[in-house]
Amino acid sequence: MRTRYMILTTLLFIARIASGCAPPDTALKMAPYFAAKTQEGKTINVTAQKGKVVFINFWALSCIPCKEEMPGINALHEHYKNDTNVLVIPVDLDKNANSLRYMREQGFGLTVYTSASVVPEALFRGVLPTTVVIDRNGEIVLYKEDKGDYGNKKFFAFIDEWLRK
Repeated sequence: MRTRYMILTTLLFIARIASGCAPPDTALKMAPYFAAKTQEGKTINVTAQKGKVVFINFWALSCIPCKEEMPGINALHEHYKNDTNVLVIPVDLDKNANSLRYMREQGFGLTVYTSASVVPEALFRGVLPTTVVIDRNGEIVLYKEDKGDYGNKKFFAFIDEWLRK
């Protein structure tokens, strides 16, 4: 079983590199504490969602690549919106009051989050957009500093794979 896990981890590592996703510092790394809050003030400990796959996207309304990838993130949200084991958390680092209006004008069903704690370097190193996926055990399984396409079947399959673990 351990060998199978090591092979799978290696394959996922290679797939992340091939897809342009930078791997975390180690193949699998525990996500540090991070909290986010909605514009209504609801706070969530993002990295304590054991049993769930958590997709975090750090973005800003002033970031053009961030806005370009938002339709795919919305598609990801729509695909999993009835699955309580998947959380899609777009974190507006500008804390721009117009972000919610932007989401509504675009017809997106995404909740707008802002940081409610210090954003740890393991999750964000200053590049927008940055996307992190945390598995059901609280480990970082994807770290990408660039625009991504998250609204397609290939990425859904990636999330589904982590849901099965």
